[in-house]
Amino acid sequence: MKNESIGILGGGQLCQMLSNFLISQNKKVYFLDPTKNPPAINTGAQHIKKNYDDDNAIDFLIEKCKFITYEFENIPFKTVEELEKHIPVFPSSSILKIAQNRNLEKKEFINSGIKTPKFIYAKDKSLIEDILNNTYINLPVIIKTNTMGYDGKGQSVLKDKKELESILSILPQKTEFIIEEKIHFSKEISVIVGRDKFETLYNFFPIENIHKNGILDYSIYPARIDEELSDKAIYLAKKFATNLNLIGIMAIEMFIDEKNEIYFNEIAPRPHNSGHLTIESHNESQYSMLGKIILGEKIRPPKSNVKAIMKNILGEFYLKDNNEEILSNINNVDNHYIHIYNKSNAKIGRKMGHITVITDDIEKTIDKINRNIDNKIK
Repeated sequence: MKNESIGILGGGQLCQMLSNFLISQNKKVYFLDPTKNPPAINTGAQHIKKNYDDDNAIDFLIEKCKFITYEFENIPFKTVEELEKHIPVFPSSSILKIAQNRNLEKKEFINSGIKTPKFIYAKDKSLIEDILNNTYINLPVIIKTNTMGYDGKGQSVLKDKKELESILSILPQKTEFIIEEKIHFSKEISVIVGRDKFETLYNFFPIENIHKNGILDYSIYPARIDEELSDKAIYLAKKFATNLNLIGIMAIEMFIDEKNEIYFNEIAPRPHNSGHLTIESHNESQYSMLGKIILGEKIRPPKSNVKAIMKNILGEFYLKDNNEEILSNINNVDNHYIHIYNKSNAKIGRKMGHITVITDDIEKTIDKINRNIDNKIK
């Protein structure tokens, strides 16, 4: 008997935090992940150590699970499509297909009447030079692989055509690309929305995101923008989610330029890195919201009366001789919450954990947490 068991594709930190919620609700969780010791392995969820396209693993999920979700976009679409023939998948495969393809994604933004940076699709890298010479795209541009990109991967910035030859030499063959005009933005924000099977749609207020080397460094809640701009971002996010008939949650990353114009960047149809802070800052976290949607429950509006920041802990932090002492000191401070993902290898740029701080003084807290985590290696 399936007994409302949930299957999750991927066993990383998002699966870890979602599993923690689902198990707290006495639900059985299975997760499919080909790696040996993924972060979700210590949650009480059952690990299916198989490739994402393994037929036996897919059959097992169909037999055991009543609902399916996923924690990242770069999973084989055919796997999700096959599962969806037998089990409800949240969000749907049609939304995943859009999230996996930048060209489709941007066309959906435009179809919804939402601005996106100017872009041109290139079927192959051999076409890029001709496109740059014969279109309205202005330098600088970002050349992005059309699929399989995240955390700045698969992206190259072209500032001057003199650099084109060297960039083309490192781009992969037989790959589609998006050439996107680089936005001079003043802020980058994300709006996380959730929509249940009853078509109830709620949102978290915009979260401000600061990146370093293409990876999210820290997030601020609420975003430091005025009410009018916040309302507009929420309206556009809800409009887009409704147009896609979302059942699940979705994070929409947006740019705000110097004229306070909003441009959609990309979507993540799953929990989002910036939303980690909702665990401590809200009555309903992004994980509890998604869990309830998957289980067919009606969601409630997420509420918060605090300010918070979330700081990512990357692999380079563990190169410090005193990394344990730093974390221990932080852990002893009120309103500081450390989440360690228990990944086996600390690599440069790899997300190993995060710290959420509830604070009345955002600027002072940012300075302090950055000095603690980013100070020079001893």
